[in-house]
Parts: sequence; C-alpha cells; structure tokens
Amino acid sequence: MKLKHLVASLFVTGLDLFAPFAASHASQPHIVVFLSDDHTLTDSSVYGATDIVTPGMQRVADSGMTFQRAFVASPSCAPSRAALLTGLMPAGNGAEANHARPRKEIKKLPAYLHELGYEVVAFGKVGHYAQTPEYGFDLARHFTYHDDVAVGEAIKWLNQRESDKPLCLFVGTNWPHVPWPQVTDIDSAKIEIPSTHVHTPQTRRARARYYQAIHTMDDELGRVFDAAYEKLGDNTLFIHTSDHGAQWPFAKWNLYDEGIRTPLIAAWPEKIKVGAQTEAMVSWVDLLPTLVEAAGGTIDQTLDGRSFLPVLLGDAQTHRQEIYTTHSGDGNFNVYPSRSLRDEQFKYIRNLHPEFRFESHVTKLRGKEDYWLSWVAKAEKNQHAAAKVKRYQQRPAEELYDLAADPHETNNLAGDPAQAERLADMREKLTAWLGKQGDQRTTYGMPTLVPRSDPRPNIITVFIDDMGWTDLSCFGGTEVETTKIDQLASQGLRFTNFYVNSPICSPSRTALTTGQYPARHRITSFLAERQMNKIRGIANWLDVTAVTLPRLMAQAGYRAGHFGKWHMGGQRDVGEAPSITKYGFDASLTNFEGLGPRVLPLCDAHDGQPPKRYDLGSAALGRGPIEWVDRSQVTARYVERAIEFIDASEAEGKPFFVNVWPDDVHSPFFPPEAKRGDATKKTLYYGVLKTMDAQLGKLFDRIRSDDKLRNNTLILLCSDNGPEPGAGSSHPLRGAKGLLYEGGIRSPLIVWGPGNVASSAAGSSNDTTIVSSVDLVASLMSLSNLSPPKGYHSDGEDLLAALLGISQAQRSGSLFWRRPPDRPGRKAHPNPDLAVRDGPWKLLCQIDGSAVQLYNLENDIREKRNLAGDRKQIAQRLKRAVLEWNESLPQDGVSSHVDNAKQKHLVPGE
Repeated sequence: MKLKHLVASLFVTGLDLFAPFAASHASQPHIVVFLSDDHTLTDSSVYGATDIVTPGMQRVADSGMTFQRAFVASPSCAPSRAALLTGLMPAGNGAEANHARPRKEIKKLPAYLHELGYEVVAFGKVGHYAQTPEYGFDLARHFTYHDDVAVGEAIKWLNQRESDKPLCLFVGTNWPHVPWPQVTDIDSAKIEIPSTHVHTPQTRRARARYYQAIHTMDDELGRVFDAAYEKLGDNTLFIHTSDHGAQWPFAKWNLYDEGIRTPLIAAWPEKIKVGAQTEAMVSWVDLLPTLVEAAGGTIDQTLDGRSFLPVLLGDAQTHRQEIYTTHSGDGNFNVYPSRSLRDEQFKYIRNLHPEFRFESHVTKLRGKEDYWLSWVAKAEKNQHAAAKVKRYQQRPAEELYDLAADPHETNNLAGDPAQAERLADMREKLTAWLGKQGDQRTTYGMPTLVPRSDPRPNIITVFIDDMGWTDLSCFGGTEVETTKIDQLASQGLRFTNFYVNSPICSPSRTALTTGQYPARHRITSFLAERQMNKIRGIANWLDVTAVTLPRLMAQAGYRAGHFGKWHMGGQRDVGEAPSITKYGFDASLTNFEGLGPRVLPLCDAHDGQPPKRYDLGSAALGRGPIEWVDRSQVTARYVERAIEFIDASEAEGKPFFVNVWPDDVHSPFFPPEAKRGDATKKTLYYGVLKTMDAQLGKLFDRIRSDDKLRNNTLILLCSDNGPEPGAGSSHPLRGAKGLLYEGGIRSPLIVWGPGNVASSAAGSSNDTTIVSSVDLVASLMSLSNLSPPKGYHSDGEDLLAALLGISQAQRSGSLFWRRPPDRPGRKAHPNPDLAVRDGPWKLLCQIDGSAVQLYNLENDIREKRNLAGDRKQIAQRLKRAVLEWNESLPQDGVSSHVDNAKQKHLVPGE
C-alpha cells in the first residue's frame, strides 16, 4: 500500500515537474503564413477595389486585423523574401538584386523557430524558387516556377501530419505572378483602369487576365485558411501578405506605394480583435521578430526588424515612424537602383542614376502579357499617354510626394521651394541610414541610358582590316609600337571580349553596317566575282533597301561619310552594284572593293621595277573617279578625305558619322621602303601596321586638338577579323582569319571620347563584358537616339553603358556564328561550321550537330580542353540553340555542302 502511494506520489510529482514544459508547449501557437506573388494591394476588395471581389482575403480580414500601411523591404522577389526570412534589409543580408541570395552565415527564420521546438515547413514559392531549401526548412517542396500544385499539396500534407510539435507552415502561391491565365471569366468592360495606366484595349484585356490570377490566389488563400484552423485549431496565428506589387508600370521594381505597400492581414482567435484595422506602419523585416516573439522566443536585437506583436494584440496603435525601402534591379531587364524613405505623410525617393532609362520586363518582353507597345503607340498621338510613358522611363534624381494629397505619387514636390527644408531633412536621414546599412549603392546589370539631349555626339568608327587580337602594343603586341593607337587607348577604354560577327571581311562589315547577323543578308564570306558568289550561295551585294546605321544617322540629321574599304558590293566583275552613297552616306572614298570615288594602289616592292597596279578589275568598272597612289599611302588618303569631311560638317554645324575603314593591314603588304626590313611576310605586315598607326594619328590629333570635337566625339577602333596566317598575331588564341576559333573572331576594341566615356574608366580595360559588332550598332543607335523603322530586327543589344565605362555587366543573350562557306577545312579535319558564345562557354559544331567542341573561355582561352563530354547538359543546350539559330537564317554554301574542290583556290587577295 505504501509502495502504491509512493508510486502514485512520484507519478504526480513527475507531472508537476514537467508541467512548465507541457504548458509552454501547449501555449505556443501554430503559425501559418500564406504568401501571394506580385499582388498590388489596391487590387483587392479588402483594400478598396470596387471592380474585383476577393472573398478569401475578406474572410481572413473579418477574422482578424488588416494593416493599411505594411511595406516590403524591396519590390522584387528575391530581396523581398530574403528580408522576410532574415529580418535584415537587403544590404544587410546580401540579397540586393533580384535572384541574389542572402549570405550563408546569416541566421534565417527556420533556425530561430527550431530553437523554440517548431517544425518549419515550406510549400511553394517561399524563398525565391530554388533558393527556398537553402533557408533551412525541415521540408521544402514544389518551389519551382509556377509549380501550381503547391497549395493543394500543402493542404494534403497538413491533413496527414501527425507530429505534436508546434508548426510553422509557409505556403507560397505563384499567383498572381505572370504568366496570367489566358482564359478568364472576368467582364473586362467593368474593369477600372488605374489612373497611372494608359487606357488601351490591350491594357483592359491584360488586367482581366491579371484579375483572373488574383481570383486563383484568393481561392487558394481561402482553402489554406480553412485547412489551417480545421487541422491546427484556434491557437493558430494566420498571416497573409504579398511580396510586392504586380508586374505593372509603377508597381513591381518601383518604390512607389503600388510597388512596396503590401497586403498584410493577420488572424489569431482570442488574441487578435476580430475585424480590426490598423494604421501602424510595419515592414516585412518586422515579420521575423514578430513570429519569434509570438512563439515565445527572445528577439534578436541586431536585426533590422522589430516585433509588432503589441499591435496585433491591441496593446499598441503605432509601430514605426519611418519606413525605408531599397531597390537594386533585376538582371539586365531592370537596372535602376533607388532608395526611399517615408514618414506618416511624405515619401522621398532617391534615384541613384537618373541617367539610366527605367526598363523592366514590362518594356522589354514581348508575349502574352504585352500591353506596353499599345502604350507606346498611343503615346505617339496622345500627350497624356506620352507623359505616363515618359514618367515611367525617365525619372529625376529626387522625388518627393505628399501622400495625403497625392496618393498616386504623380506630383513631384522635390523642386518646390516650400518643401526645400523637408527635402533636405529626408535626404539627410536617408543618407545616414544608407551609411548604417553599409549600402554601397552598387549597380547590378547593364543599364539602358536615357538618350542624351543636344548636341548629338559625333561618331567615328575605325575598322582595321585583318589585324590580330594582340598586334597592337596596347593589347600586348611586341613587334611594333603602335604609338598613336596606344595613346587613344590610354585615354579611352579597352575591351578584351569584343567579337566581330564573322571571321572574314564582307560579312563582318555587313554586321557593323546593319546591326544584324550577316547571314540574314546572304553575305557569309568575302564578295568576289559573281560566279564565285553563286557557287558559295551568297549575294553579290548588300541589299540597298536594308536598314543601315549610316542611313538612320542621315535621317536623324547627321552628315555621314565612308572613307575606306567597303566590300559589300561593287567588286571584281560586279559593276552594277549600288554605289556606297546609296546606303545613306553623303560622301565616300573607297578602294577596289566598292563603287564611287576610288583610290587604287600602286604596289612598289622597291626592287628597281616600276610599281604595279593592283585593282582586281575595279578600274574597268568605271562608276566613279579613280586616283592611283602608292599602296603605303592609301590609308593616308582616306584620313585626309575624312578630315576634310569633318571640317565641312563642323562648318555646317552638323553632327557627323564617319567610317574610316583602311584596307591595311590586309595583304598584299607594301609598306614604305624604310619599313620593309628583311621583306619577309611578317616584317612587311608589321611595317604596314606601323605606317597605318602614324597615318591614323593625324585623324586622332585633329579631334583631340579641337575642344569642341574632343568633348563631343566618340571614336571606336577595332579589326574586322583575325590576321592572315603567317602575318599578324592573336596569341595565345587559337585560329586565324576565316575560322570560328577565337583567333578568327575576337578583335581588339578601343572606345575613346573624353566627353562621353566615364572619366573613371579612362585608360582602363573591360575584361568582362562580351560585346560584338551588332551590339555596337544597337548601342550607337541608342547614343544618337535613332529610331529604326517598324519591322527592323536588331541582333545586337544596347551595351552603351559598357562602352561608356559606366558598367561592366554582361550582355543578356548568346552570340552566334556561321563559318564562311569557302573555309571548309580539310576532309580529315573539317573546320567547325557553327559557333555560339554564352557567358564563359563557347561551343563549336558541324551544321548537323556533330563534332561538338565545348570550351570554358574563362580558364581556357586557347580552346584546348574540350569539355563536351564532361558538361553534357551545357553542350546539349548550346548545340540546340546554335542549330535553331542557323535554321532560322537563309542557307548558303555551308548549308548545301558546296564541293570543297570548287573553293580550293580563292580570289587573289583573300
């Protein structure tokens, strides 16, 4: 009996000993957080919308508290979610630009809750897609892009859960993130178009599809809300919020309220007052400490976030006096860093680079969600639409808004003298906060620049013929010192990842003239006599109706001149080709590879014999006056004529676009007698190079000596392809002219322009950005604010920010090449037909996809280690891309397998 009482006593005592733990465990709430994706707060009936009903959100609101002033830390997915899951602002956690990750060593939300005994689970998009498991969840599922089974699977898992541990469940839907549903039951006629939008039928249809996506999200929210309380009971803190505004102008990627003010609704039976509303200002970084405190934990005082649990419980009416937000960009789609501060009534926005044009997926992507073009089209005829388009894309350095009087933030008060004191105060506060955050104001990605106002810049392109990547001494050449070009480089910017779009003359020039891959124009090798062109399946000349850079320049008010080698028609026996001026030039002077005024060479070997004429039949074609000069002085004649043209343009007060395209250092090599040396091929080549350098120096000196020209002229110097074997050097690159290996297509590029290139970049080298000839055209169009005609397809990207030394970011897409049809290689060792460069990777293959070679150029610039067998996924992806690209283009001799024997002996000079 005594033993029985003792056992009973011990049993009761044991219960008492564990009672505190049991009570604590029982008092910890379950937590369920439902995240929507890209949902603007005002697009819901809970927050005042009258053209859409969100009953799921309304049920949560009726059960708890609705926050009227909740804000995300950043208006793009990855940094917003990283801030939520770390309690730190983007600069503090390291995830600043979209797709960035927080630093590994930072403690994340699951770790805080694990310490409190919680099971922490994520279904769907909680972190930024594949980043979700990296946050340390016990279980993370269905986190890929629009993995739309996530909500259903979360409910299924919850209903089957048997653990008695407290649960924190995150459920992230991908709705209403694009792509929006194609089928909708929304009556588009009843949709109210926001005042900040341009009213077009396309806008109305797009908003109907967006609303359909909201309905899907709202339905999912209601299902999760019901499942949570049915399974977990009343001691469950339920929170609904969204990561930022929707993919509409002035919302996502923007620091206006449409981008950063977010829905936030919380329910917790018997804890949060039913149907409550609060004006307390809270930030997404506050969610982590709030959940930790609700779970019974101690708040980490080093966090940027502060718990607003007192607001939820009705013990406080206010929380923050100021809200700070940041935005750093989204790849190359959106490069527009900005920071903001708001208080109870005013918001201050600092745009770190107002010289950038605001671009985004909205303006750049074409597809099912594309309504932007309808805005642009209406803006051409409607001043109100034009004002909205301009306001979206061009912004001042500072913006200040009275949110009480101007909730849509359209009346910028930064220039109002009455607000000068307030502006200065908020400016100072933001600057101090950025300092405390350690915010470096980094620019991520390749920005698009706002077209400059008058005066328009003068532009000179110098396209040297057959010069190797390392022939210039400023690019490591040691054979001769290219003094004048080196001086240009010392004041400008060098690019070591520049490519021409073909390893041979005519197509390379076609790309720099049209901004398109030369195969689009059926020019894939040097143009010769018509029979040879026919055999190779190429055109006899560039179509005169093609969109060309000089023609666009002329239409924009430029004087355009071409002085040098043309080689896009009018050679050999093709005398009926259009003259050079038919392509948009006001004046021209060329050699035997074009029509119009020509300077033809007399080749003097200084061997006692008379100089020999070398014109490949050009003199017999007529079609322009002809001047015969010593071969070593042809470039000097081009330079002389170009300077005359520049002087005339300056006298007329017009901007100029000038090509100076010497046929040096192309063979045959006939330098002045003093530079012939031992008369070997290599010595003669470098004698020509040294001579040409001095001759081009006169052009450079003319620009430098005139302050007006110096400060408003951009010079771009490069080579049209690799060197002829045995002449110049592209060491250590593999290959030479005619081949798709690096030595055939990689060229030196120098960009000079003290009034255009950033002073901080002068004398430096960009070894990162991959640039090509077609990119130069797109960038020059941007610089000069040119408008190509409708239907024109540019193959280049606007990399002007890189060319001007503002950015070293990477181009977005891949570059592609097709070999010249007359360079098949030997039967036993055929030359690659196709090539693609994508980031560090370069793939070469035959036209049927065989003989794949894959190189990582970052650590194998010599193209020696073929990784196709080791990196099969990359090889397969790039092979598919280059084959699809090639199939989209007109065929030539490569496609039709021209008999190699017919092309064994090429036209002299090539």
